[in-house]
Amino acid sequence: MKPYISSAVAAFVAVAPISNAFAQELANSEDKKREEITVTAVPISDILQPTQVMSGDELLLKTAPTLGETLSNELGVSSTYFGPAASRPIIRGLSGSRVTMLTDSAASLDVSDVSPDHAVTVEPILADQIEVIRGPATLLYGSTAAGGIVNVVDSRIPKAPAEQVVSGAVEIRGDTAAEGRAVVGRLDGGFGAFAWHVDGFTRDTENIEISGYATADPGERPPEERPGELPNSYSDTDGVAAGVSWVSERGYLGASISTYQSIYGLPGPAEEEEGEGEEEPEIYEGPFLDMEQTRIDVRGEYAFDGSALESARFVLGANNYEHKEVEPSGEVATTFDNDQWQLRLESKHRPLGLLAGVFGIQLDHRDFAAVGEEAFVTPTESEAIGLFLLEEADFDWGQILLGIRAEDLEHKNADLPKYSDTAWSFSVGTIVDIAFDSEIIVNLALTQRNPNTEELYSDGAHIATRQYEIGLLVDGGSATTEDSANIELGWRRTAGVVTWDASVYYYDFKNYIYQDLTGQEEDGFPEAVYTQDDANLVGGEAGITFPLWSRTALDNNLRVFGDVVKAELDNGDKLPRIPPWRAGANLDFGTQNWTTGLDVIYYAKQDDISSFNTDAYTMVNVNFLYKLKTGSTEWDLYLRGTNLTDEEARKSTSVIGAYAPLPGRSLHIGTRLAF
Repeated sequence: MKPYISSAVAAFVAVAPISNAFAQELANSEDKKREEITVTAVPISDILQPTQVMSGDELLLKTAPTLGETLSNELGVSSTYFGPAASRPIIRGLSGSRVTMLTDSAASLDVSDVSPDHAVTVEPILADQIEVIRGPATLLYGSTAAGGIVNVVDSRIPKAPAEQVVSGAVEIRGDTAAEGRAVVGRLDGGFGAFAWHVDGFTRDTENIEISGYATADPGERPPEERPGELPNSYSDTDGVAAGVSWVSERGYLGASISTYQSIYGLPGPAEEEEGEGEEEPEIYEGPFLDMEQTRIDVRGEYAFDGSALESARFVLGANNYEHKEVEPSGEVATTFDNDQWQLRLESKHRPLGLLAGVFGIQLDHRDFAAVGEEAFVTPTESEAIGLFLLEEADFDWGQILLGIRAEDLEHKNADLPKYSDTAWSFSVGTIVDIAFDSEIIVNLALTQRNPNTEELYSDGAHIATRQYEIGLLVDGGSATTEDSANIELGWRRTAGVVTWDASVYYYDFKNYIYQDLTGQEEDGFPEAVYTQDDANLVGGEAGITFPLWSRTALDNNLRVFGDVVKAELDNGDKLPRIPPWRAGANLDFGTQNWTTGLDVIYYAKQDDISSFNTDAYTMVNVNFLYKLKTGSTEWDLYLRGTNLTDEEARKSTSVIGAYAPLPGRSLHIGTRLAF
């Protein structure tokens, strides 16, 4: 069955019961006035509490072109950084298919987990808030959420009646290091029970300015390389979206369509020319990626009355995704196609004694293909079905959460053996109220993850990562689930004059999947073989926020924080691309109309990994935000200075860290108008 036919059938099955309830309610309430419509449905997402939330002024100041860089300074979070246009979050040293990207609780449906050069097709500049979620509730979204979830909340499908007939916002921003320019706008409105939303953005950058040379090793540095610029790091990205909903006092039913296009350079070492004769003309300065995605989303939620179910929700996303990896000559080396849909049906049942919870089903279908002379993964069809249950019980002393998930996955490759297995996950979490209005958190989880397409079937040179990648099932190899036993102990206080959040954790992996650099070369590229071995990660993070002086005249806060993670195989060998330990402080102060802040973050030397080692560096950033209200119009004017000391900084988590340092000193300036 074709993906879009399957998604249409799945949508009908999902929508029919809830839409019938909506239709009946509409028939019974045609004469209701708009002011009588209030949303009272209990969101299922209430049970999925974020560990960290970025919104409002903080999000305005920290937003970067990628999700990875937007979140990279958050506690326990780093990024893959494949240049300024492609960067995915890393949570506690875990990345790729161990961290799930969501857009308003729906899968991103891209291929960013397949390779670090693939951008996440979720735009931070359009976010209302960004949530980082860890703990027992992550199993609601599959075994690929073992490390955590990043959920970008937007308004593309309205969930509440419009507050005004028309409202909107326009934002313009830019920065000096990349000569970046971005414009984003949105309109929201509606009447009665109907609400609508449209948005659009465009952003482009030049090659970024850096401190020093792009290539770290002088012995590998091309003679023509000049300091001060990262070659081939430009980008040009834009997108539009529109959505509409019917909203009642019991829930909503809506749909949206969106597009995302991006062209960006792939920084890294130049390929060695092979053979003799006349060279092809260099039309572009290096290889680049040309990406586009069109997706359709349908969602609904309904609160029942007099039923065993308190509420029900469905989320359907379907997309058509393609990107081309293009040689400097303009010749297309590889084309990636990813037609995918995902359907989630979940219900929140009424309390059964002490228990309240969510249960549901998730269906996934994916047709993935990489085609071309340098294609390194042959076409693969993947299908998955997951069943999940999460229960919580509240007591006078705190709360207990219990979860279970079973996920059956099948990969059918055009040339290599089929992979099929069931991954089971179990979790339990306890929150205990103690002194100082604080909480002790204990989380335990046993999770299994099935390998993804690239981990199983890669077999060839990958132009973007400059590696010859070999999957688990190539040349008669074998593969099994990646199993982990995780424990976390935390202590937090989220309200009051002084707040804090501290955790220690341990991940014990059996059959951990990673790329082993063998030291051999194939077709002029280093050989990277996907391997399974037992491994463990141990780490901790802590942050405390308190005022330095009285807040009567001037609001002020000092936050001191730090995190660390160590990762190695059971035989003592180190794992690749793990972030170093870091420590920092943030001071902010201001009034209702303005605020300013200073960040100082020290990143330690990282020489305890099997991949590229990095030197220590310190990042110094400042920001200033001024708010102005004139009638019904609100203005935000902001300035942000990053890497003020112009450090030469490289990320140990980046595949191309040896060839792509972080941007140098930069001034970011922008204004946002809301009306």
